Amino acid sequence: MIQLKSFLIVIILTLITNSCDWIYKPDPCDASGPVVVYKTRQDYSENVTIQLSADGKVVTAYPGKLDAIKQRPVELVNGYLLKRMTGDAVISLTIEEYASSAKDYSPAELLNLVIDKDPYLEKYECCKCTKGDTAVINDLIRKNQLNDCESLK
Repeated sequence: MIQLKSFLIVIILTLITNSCDWIYKPDPCDASGPVVVYKTRQDYSENVTIQLSADGKVVTAYPGKLDAIKQRPVELVNGYLLKRMTGDAVISLTIEEYASSAKDYSPAELLNLVIDKDPYLEKYECCKCTKGDTAVINDLIRKNQLNDCESLK
């Protein structure tokens, strides 16, 4: 009887653990970061982007120097670009200038370097609908179906 109770407890715990499997597995988009497909008003493909507060008065996030290099966008079809970032404001420094600088910029200094607080004509988060596959993204662009992704603008 004790063995049966132990066996049932093990079975119940196994079922509970397996039914809660989603708790332990992060979404693939969470692990790789956002997949942002966008067009800008001007060519800012070499510039660093930073995140600002809703009122645009405070820098809430900015890349480390090594991360800035990873911000370099990937060219897609029809003038679209892809970046794994969340920045919404463009600063005057290029990625190369920022990454190679001996200076560590404070948030206040970065705020003073902002050249465009609203650079995007179109902006989409496409991780869930494409899993970050550029071929799939280009296909969506060609078919004029970027609206299948989450619009951020």
